[in-house]
Amino acid sequence: MNNPFNSPAFSMAALTSAINIIPNRYGRMEALNLFPVKPVRTRQVIVEEQNGVLNLLPTMPPGSPGTVGTRGKRKVRSFVIPHIPHDDVVLPEEVQGIRAFGSETEMESIAGVMARHLETMRNKHAITLEHLRMGALKGVILDADGSVIYDLFDEFGIAPAAINFDLGTANTNVKKKTTDVLRYLEDNLKGNGTYFGFQSWPCFLIFRRAMARGTFNHG
Repeated sequence: MNNPFNSPAFSMAALTSAINIIPNRYGRMEALNLFPVKPVRTRQVIVEEQNGVLNLLPTMPPGSPGTVGTRGKRKVRSFVIPHIPHDDVVLPEEVQGIRAFGSETEMESIAGVMARHLETMRNKHAITLEHLRMGALKGVILDADGSVIYDLFDEFGIAPAAINFDLGTANTNVKKKTTDVLRYLEDNLKGNGTYFGFQSWPCFLIFRRAMARGTFNHG
């Protein structure tokens, strides 16, 4: 007959370590500061656009009337600020009779549970903002369910350009493809042509994988 007092089910074990697995919190867009925070007190914001005019002036004979300057057009766009509420609660079963995380003797406290909930809520808001920033950078801002909040190409009347690098083809001239992208950016930076330190980090992994497979040459 087994002795119940010698059973492993009634033995003590020391808690030597606690592991808290935290999900990835992506923050590259926030770190780049491409979208500085500007608090507002209204439910919508207005973006005003003015198209400047820059053209060559022709030579004229002495005494002839000069050319008359033309004015650029102005346009106003209104955007409703998305409302993203998020609530959470502390349930009795999260506190009552629960051992504190990482402790052998302490009981769970309401303050500890609230602190973890608040941290989780903050991280959810942060990753949501990061998702919206990435959508703005790509030109299409998506909601959590994948629906479109704003298509910036349609809002600003811009036709997106697509350059296929065709990395699956061995004889693809990647150098020429890259030059085409740079030339397109230079032509469309408009008056912001001095800012050419654009970020192309999302493409790095694609090129790295393709180079590791050896599926294209460098042209």
